[in-house]
Amino acid sequence: MIKVNTSDFAKMKSLKCGEIVSLSGEVFTARDAALKKIIESGKMSEILKNKIIFHAGPTNKNEKNLFSCGPTTAKRMDKFLPFLFENNLFATIGKGERDIDIHKKFGKIYFAAFGGLGSLYGSRIKKTECVLFKELKSEAIYRMEIIDFPVLVGIDSKGKSIFNRRNNG
Repeated sequence: MIKVNTSDFAKMKSLKCGEIVSLSGEVFTARDAALKKIIESGKMSEILKNKIIFHAGPTNKNEKNLFSCGPTTAKRMDKFLPFLFENNLFATIGKGERDIDIHKKFGKIYFAAFGGLGSLYGSRIKKTECVLFKELKSEAIYRMEIIDFPVLVGIDSKGKSIFNRRNNG
């Protein structure tokens, strides 16, 4: 497993399709409702530039002090990617496949998270703070500090994908 800090852009760009990575650093959550609000505003929030968006909706801690933050299906977020990538979003994390062509065009990375591991991911999140669209509750944008967050390089910066080998030329 390759350990990578989310601020080490050069190292992330050198990652290859299919490599297992342990991410640590800062990521931001954003799902359909928040991304729609960003697109409708016509401008990207400065806090998201050169950052990683994790398509997830964190829950509150329960009575046992457990926290869950599992990935959501990323494919339905593809319609937002051109705007986000044109405005310097660095990478995304989600569940399932993504649009390879959009990633290849912009040289952006997609980290595939493992479905069914919401509790594990929750245990790797050391701090959360709602930073945008608080009214959206679990779909708001949260800044999260993650430690040893396991993901797979689903699409690397060259556009090679674990999801479609024919596009890996």
